[in-house]
Amino acid sequence: MRIAPPKLYTRLFKAFCKPTLYQELQGDLEEEFNFNLKILGEKKAKAIYRKEVIKMIRPSVIRKPKIIVNMFRTSLFQIHLKLAFRNLWRNKVFSAINIFGLAAAITVSMFALNILYTGLSVDKQHPHTERLYRILTKVERPNISPHVLASTPSVLGEKLRADLPEIEVLTQFSPYHQFKETINGNSVSLINLMVDDHFFKVFQFKAIDGDPHAALQNKSGCIITDDIAERFFPGENPIGKILGSGLIVNAIIESPKGLSHLNFDIISSSSESPYLATSEESDYLESWNHFYQGYTYFRTIEGVSQEQLNNKLKQVSEEVNNIKKGAESTFDYRSQKISDIMFSAEVYNAIGSSLSKGMLYILVTLITILLLLASFNYTNLSIARAIQRTKEIGIRKVAGSTKSQIVGQILVETIVFSVAATLVGFLLYRFFVPEFVVLMDTGSLLFNPNTTLPLLLVFLVFSVVVGLVAGLFPALYFACISPLNAFRSNIKSKTMSLMNIRKGLVVLQITISMFCIMVVTAGSDIYHSIVQNNWNFSKEGVVSVEVEPKNRQLLKSKFEQVPGVVGVSAVSSLPGVGTMGMTMLKRPNSTDSVFVNFSVVDTDFNKVFEPKLFAGHDFQRLSSDSTLTEVWVNKKLLSDLNIPLDSALGHTLSFQTNVVRYQITGIMEDFVFDRLDAPEVKPIIVAHEKIDLYRRSLAIKIESQNMAVTLSQLEKATKEVDREQAFTPIFLNDSIEDSYNDVNQIVKGFQFLSIIIISISLLGQLGIALYNAETRTKEIGIRKVLGARVKSIILLLLKGTLTTLVIAALIGTPLAYLFLQNTFWTSFVLKPDYEGLVLAQGILLLGSLVVFIVIVQTWRVAQANPSESLRSE
Repeated sequence: MRIAPPKLYTRLFKAFCKPTLYQELQGDLEEEFNFNLKILGEKKAKAIYRKEVIKMIRPSVIRKPKIIVNMFRTSLFQIHLKLAFRNLWRNKVFSAINIFGLAAAITVSMFALNILYTGLSVDKQHPHTERLYRILTKVERPNISPHVLASTPSVLGEKLRADLPEIEVLTQFSPYHQFKETINGNSVSLINLMVDDHFFKVFQFKAIDGDPHAALQNKSGCIITDDIAERFFPGENPIGKILGSGLIVNAIIESPKGLSHLNFDIISSSSESPYLATSEESDYLESWNHFYQGYTYFRTIEGVSQEQLNNKLKQVSEEVNNIKKGAESTFDYRSQKISDIMFSAEVYNAIGSSLSKGMLYILVTLITILLLLASFNYTNLSIARAIQRTKEIGIRKVAGSTKSQIVGQILVETIVFSVAATLVGFLLYRFFVPEFVVLMDTGSLLFNPNTTLPLLLVFLVFSVVVGLVAGLFPALYFACISPLNAFRSNIKSKTMSLMNIRKGLVVLQITISMFCIMVVTAGSDIYHSIVQNNWNFSKEGVVSVEVEPKNRQLLKSKFEQVPGVVGVSAVSSLPGVGTMGMTMLKRPNSTDSVFVNFSVVDTDFNKVFEPKLFAGHDFQRLSSDSTLTEVWVNKKLLSDLNIPLDSALGHTLSFQTNVVRYQITGIMEDFVFDRLDAPEVKPIIVAHEKIDLYRRSLAIKIESQNMAVTLSQLEKATKEVDREQAFTPIFLNDSIEDSYNDVNQIVKGFQFLSIIIISISLLGQLGIALYNAETRTKEIGIRKVLGARVKSIILLLLKGTLTTLVIAALIGTPLAYLFLQNTFWTSFVLKPDYEGLVLAQGILLLGSLVVFIVIVQTWRVAQANPSESLRSE
């Protein structure tokens, strides 16, 4: 029996080989196969044959597909290009609608592509990036869902250095997000990254001036970013400058924005940081609970896999849980590659900029939806003009055009449209970049405002792909038309299925637009409800002033003497804006702790803000017992600590260690210090501290009659105390609104996207309305001759639009409701009173716009003289 070469590879070779070369090359391959068969045997002969076939896959041998040859043959391509421009010019209105609709989609897609491209490019400058990791802390408690944090306890660093020889170098640092610094007389809030001596062995940031490695050897030294240098030291060298906090600028490095997931303005030494301070033996057990203050990163030695690391970290976790035996919470430490931080699963207490997997999916979905909507416009208008275009295609086929040439013609047209739309979209993109930077606060969002060459290439490739996608369906449809059917009178009936497809696309487009506008109206409603909420404290006439600690008490006394001032209070944070930070309280009769949001105030807090208490009394003057501090708590804290509401007053609480420090003297109503942009009320404690460490602002309540005069006198009093002290009062209403800036950004982002999506849909509706008006001109003329009124004609042509809107509302409303139920309406403590009314506003708004467009176009045709349209008949 004759043994033949492998049939699959023979067929494969025949499929890709040029016909002129196939016979000769196949003969050589078979001759070599037969020779090897005799010498080496069947198995090796077939293996060599397969390798030789694969080696033949090279440009000189591969045949080019006919469709590519026909599309890009120079002379034919020129014809396609000329025809594309002629069609574009001949149908100027439809072309403009397509181009501007696609340009709107591409503009937004460019912003999304920028974020994706920047996110995939971060953290590439560090040495041996593939061996860089950070430690995550998974915390599990009974009856509470486990949560993963990006932060770790400080004691973990030394244990990892001792127990994991796989680690080459390890660094720990702690960010101070509300670091108040005075630079050249300007008081600003910056992010101060307090690092250890190993930080610059793990991370590498480009040095602009000075040596970052030596800059922190002096414990009072610091490093600033080039952004801060340009902002506060324009035209001068900051090296050697002493900042208001006493830090000395020893180096300048490149800003991490857009280059790293870390975010900071200043880097200083961590020698004074409580996070990295060595715990005493008695506090060693408790120190493992302090996993929310700092971060641990390291680089491994070569050849260590992440699986090996996680196995070692699992052992460390078991040892730590044994140390904490009996505690309610257990820890599970795991590694995460620095290259996986961007677009990874969301973690709590993350540092710097990152985008969760959910955000990645949202961006990709956004790009897809926008392009589909814009492509629908092209497809809808192409289908609407199918009868005219069918005759054109029929003539081309009679003249000898092949299917591949027809496909090439249509795809070249759509690519011309998409490139034109890309040029318009790029101009809009560059125009909106500054507004986008301000709108989205790109200090926390990865976005590169500079247009680099790689990014331009991404945009260009993207536009070509868009053209191919948009034109694929029309191209395949027109390529399959029979030249005989193109001239038959029953062609109209044959296009009914196409018309149904077009109607389906229109319904889908309007449904998506209706979904978006309902989400936007709901989001706007929630935001305005938050900033206008009737908080359980007095906020009218209250302003806050940032003051230097050395001047605080003297300024407080001065301000209280100014006419028109009702009261002055030193506070660590403002009511309605949120608490200062988090601390941990001991559970009664337990070794475990709970997280608590806290703020610090003085005795005049009641006079300024007049907070409503559920029970208890105002803060009194300091107790003679030096171990007790008066506190207010909310009901959520009492619930978490299992303290009965009726017996809470007078109850004492423990802070971390077993030393009693807090005594409950009041129970707050909800929404005093609470944030509303959270799914539930958080446990809060407000302390009347004896120390002045945390009080940063002076809150001043002013009588409304002569507010301007009072503010002027307050500024005068400030300058009398310290001429260098800035007086920049901010009204509490403005502070509350600013504190929800991130919510406002989300709402504005949705508004911007919805405007784009709705604009694309309205352009599509305009195009369809124009086409319907043009194609039904004679019908309308006949109806008018027979006595039809303008109103009845408008209602006739509006009937299909109203049906589309009703179907879109029936589909879009439940989708929008489910989306809001799982996002806005469950992510905020504040819920809308009338959910249906909020959704109805969006439906009515979009419906009114669509109906208006159709009526305007129909009115123009209905008012025309019927003799003009019927003259040729």
